[in-house]
Amino acid sequence: MATYLKSLKFFLFVSIIIFVAVACNNKTEEKAAEKDTAKDTTAISTSQTTQQMAGLTGVTLDTLYTDATKFKNLPTGKRIFFVLTYIKPDTVTLSGWPTATGTYEDTALITLKKGAAVTINRDTTYVGNVKLSINEIKRVKDSIATTHATYVLFIPTLSTTYRNHIEYVILLTKDDPALVKTPLTTGTGVTANPSPPKGAN
Repeated sequence: MATYLKSLKFFLFVSIIIFVAVACNNKTEEKAAEKDTAKDTTAISTSQTTQQMAGLTGVTLDTLYTDATKFKNLPTGKRIFFVLTYIKPDTVTLSGWPTATGTYEDTALITLKKGAAVTINRDTTYVGNVKLSINEIKRVKDSIATTHATYVLFIPTLSTTYRNHIEYVILLTKDDPALVKTPLTTGTGVTANPSPPKGAN
């Protein structure tokens, strides 16, 4: 009887040792599996982030426009400087000041409206004031008279003269840019070029 009890105790002891060993081994495997899963998740996340960042190229600017009547009413014999303008809450546009002698009114004579977005294929661009000469203004007005256009578009594009600067190609349309994302346009042959620094001719 004593021998039987000793054997039973020994069997129970060995069983407990085996159970603890198996349990510890399972925990180790679970932790390893969790580590592998975390690595995989991190790798996937990093890969997705890299891919998304690689796609974030270019600078988005807005096409700007005004109705043709306002442009036709710009004074003759004056050039016009369009100044970068911020309007609450999130509008970035251009406001125009005509001048013949270098003196300006307190408020802009014309402020362009925001149209469809355009992507410029550069990571860095310089956006600032642009200008139209007296002759360029006349050419746009003549084109309006010839085509009977109802809107004047300012399309942002990279300058062909100043590296990474933005200039605006002037186009005409009869389509309302507020309603038509890609209006039918007619060229004027005029571009609003970046304005030189103050003091330059």
